[in-house]
Amino acid sequence: MPLLKINIVFFIFLALATIVSHRVVEEYQPDGPELLNDHWNTRVFANGRVDVDENQLTLFSSDSRTSVGAYHDVPLVEKGVILKLSADVKCNDVVPGEKPWNSARLMLVQSDGENGQWHLPHVIAFLSGTHDWANYYSYFTIEPETQGIQVVAELSQSTGSLQVKNIQLYPVKQTQTFTWVKNIILFSWGVFFLSLIGSCLLMSQKTFILRALLISSFVSIIIGTALPGVIKKQVFDTIETQIHAESESFKAVIPWDLSKVGHLCFFFVLGMMLCVMMAKVSTIHVMTVILLLAGGTEIAQLYIAGRNPLVTDIFIDAAGGIVGIGLIRLFGMNKNAASNESKTSSDRR
Repeated sequence: MPLLKINIVFFIFLALATIVSHRVVEEYQPDGPELLNDHWNTRVFANGRVDVDENQLTLFSSDSRTSVGAYHDVPLVEKGVILKLSADVKCNDVVPGEKPWNSARLMLVQSDGENGQWHLPHVIAFLSGTHDWANYYSYFTIEPETQGIQVVAELSQSTGSLQVKNIQLYPVKQTQTFTWVKNIILFSWGVFFLSLIGSCLLMSQKTFILRALLISSFVSIIIGTALPGVIKKQVFDTIETQIHAESESFKAVIPWDLSKVGHLCFFFVLGMMLCVMMAKVSTIHVMTVILLLAGGTEIAQLYIAGRNPLVTDIFIDAAGGIVGIGLIRLFGMNKNAASNESKTSSDRR
């Protein structure tokens, strides 16, 4: 129990340090000249209008069947370069269309030479209704297959007006301070995870094989946490493609995000392993270990490239672990009950 208390205090300290440092420390600094030159192209249909005045755009549409937009071609930069797109945006009475993307939006779109790569992050502002001026910005990594880049302001099959001004696009690089803080934070989380694994192993008297399985469960989850966003996406896309190739019906039966299924399954297995390994420890203790690991792996992703911590993933992880714990505990209770019943029957004879 003392080890668990130490790990809880360690977790709280690390979580606060991670969140505060990520908000306070500036991640990027400019690393090149402005890439926009105000040479905007427009696409306008009936009942729509686009006004271009220096570095300000005004879009209007009263017909939800068509889209109006302004487009700026960006000089192609080296692969892997990070671009920051920022702008002040305002919209009035925007009524979205039927599709989820039919609204007022400002984007940076990467294309492969033929089509836009919509699967990549691209939107910095996605608005409907009425919103006063506000600054929006986002960072985009130029992918290896990118052959063209465009900044796009658009009313996509929606009505209303959209105004955009002070539009800036330039290369950035990570600051030295952020790099130092990131390395310290990630190293500290690594120490925490090792401490958590160690505390679980110390409380168990099981065989070497069971210990190895528990360590493998922990390590699998940590590796999944440490994968950069791009690599994680490639891995899951490959798996999903293979599954669909093997069985088209599988997609209809299990339509969920494969990543979420992975979260659930890994923590389900971990929950079962912890119960088996820590049979003499209270259920609350085992559940606390699951919650610490679920929370830690998500919060640490603030400093993993291309990853974002999600509260929903913490709930999914916890649910998987708790179900695994419940099954083992229930199986153990039923087994004990059957054993006691058999012993009672034997005594009566």
